[in-house]
Amino acid sequence: MHKQVPIIAALFLVFFLIGCDTFVISPLIPGITADLHIAAGSGGYMVSAYSLFYVIFTFALGPLSDRVGRKPMIAIGMAVFAASSLITGIAGSFAVILAARCATGVGAAFAAPNIWAFIGDYFDQAIRAKVTAAVSSALSLGLIIGVPIGTLIEQKLDWQECFYALAAFALAATITILLLLPNSNDPQQTVAITAKEYRTILAQPQIIYSYITTFLINFANFGLYTFLGYWLHQQAQQQLQPHQTAMPVGIIFILAGIGNLAGVLLSGALSSKVPSKKLATVMTLILAVSFVTLPLRKAYIALTITDIVIWMMAGGAAFSAMQSFVTQISHKGRGTVLAMNNGFMWMGTAAGSAAVSIIIGHWNFPVAAYVCACLAAFASFILRFKLKDNGDIR
Repeated sequence: MHKQVPIIAALFLVFFLIGCDTFVISPLIPGITADLHIAAGSGGYMVSAYSLFYVIFTFALGPLSDRVGRKPMIAIGMAVFAASSLITGIAGSFAVILAARCATGVGAAFAAPNIWAFIGDYFDQAIRAKVTAAVSSALSLGLIIGVPIGTLIEQKLDWQECFYALAAFALAATITILLLLPNSNDPQQTVAITAKEYRTILAQPQIIYSYITTFLINFANFGLYTFLGYWLHQQAQQQLQPHQTAMPVGIIFILAGIGNLAGVLLSGALSSKVPSKKLATVMTLILAVSFVTLPLRKAYIALTITDIVIWMMAGGAAFSAMQSFVTQISHKGRGTVLAMNNGFMWMGTAAGSAAVSIIIGHWNFPVAAYVCACLAAFASFILRFKLKDNGDIR
């Protein structure tokens, strides 16, 4: 196992950077939109642009991954990620930023699905769920460490500096992957997917239901999270009542990250005792409840923070459990199956951030929270009644 630690660390680094990039957008949206003189709601399109191009490319890149291997795909993805993050930082207009965010999504589409496929190829099933949880925790660490640091940099310097830092670390991650990661493909298990086999995969009810569930969870979770920073700043700027205290936005994001990390680690700890499907079902239902109660607790900062921490904990556990579940039901063409799953994940993120942007523009954040709660509850229903604990593709 000790020989595998550097490999896990390399995968962890890649996902840490993707997590930083994913989560740092929310607290940066107020500064970016103010600096570029655009409506606050338009900031959500940065997430949509990233997610849309992630989706477009991840579906096409799955078969390529099964042919050329995971290592080259992850390395190329990090190189593209580094270049596009640099362009985001030096861009002088919102149009250029959107184009750069599209390119960042392409880089993530190369890298992220192939991390899960690499884990499925390289690690034994006995430790696969624990490795998945360990790597998933990098996303939470990106929220705990990356977001506060990014927010501090934005406050002391400029928001552009955040993207310069991401570019530098992504370049370092590219070199690390090239030096440490082995070629994981087993030609007897990893077979290039043909159009006919694509149709065979999509004909599997377990796969389709898992994709729908992934879409709904990420629509609700990340769609609403995109505007969490906007809502918190809005609450902080409102006139406080006597029983209220100031809204510590930066501290809330740190606590949210800790909650997310706790959820991911909880998923890994329970992986040998609780089926992934059952854990995802419960956590998604908790996610729905936290969305419903969040707007109701805005008058009390302690309750608001508690709700957000529970939200992020449930979201982290649900994410890790769903990744583990999809890995278990995919053997043949694992790269394609997981790439498509990640495609649905980011399709949900793109649709969610765009939809929440529209809802906030026409109504408000609480309405968006209630819509997301309904979708999360529906995802929990699908998990409970439509998915089985096992359903391997043969």
